[in-house]
Amino acid sequence: MHDCGEHSKRRLFALLLILAAAAPVAAVPASSPPLTDVTILVTDAVTHKPVFQAHLTLQFRDPQSRRHTVLSYSAKTDLRGMYRFTYIPMEPIVLIVTYPDHRTFGKQFQITQANQEIRVMLLRKQPLR
Repeated sequence: MHDCGEHSKRRLFALLLILAAAAPVAAVPASSPPLTDVTILVTDAVTHKPVFQAHLTLQFRDPQSRRHTVLSYSAKTDLRGMYRFTYIPMEPIVLIVTYPDHRTFGKQFQITQANQEIRVMLLRKQPLR
């Protein structure tokens, strides 16, 4: 005769295996990318002089967020046209640079090295004709 208790145990075990396989992998924390500094150097495309007080916006995905939250840092360049952002993940970032009477600069960059430097040459706006 067939043992119903043994058959139920096998079905329960099979069900548990299926549930375990379907469980989200997110329970295991993902490793965060390494962090680094990113220095931005902004110059005028015509004069090649540093641009003082250019407005910088740096955006990147929060490596700690499961919802892919985007973090946004803002700053202004110094007299040398420079600003150093710290603790930036070595992942893609978006940099936006604005300055009066100049065209807005926006571009995605891949941060691949420690202390990476990004040089931006701002073009002047063309007068309306």
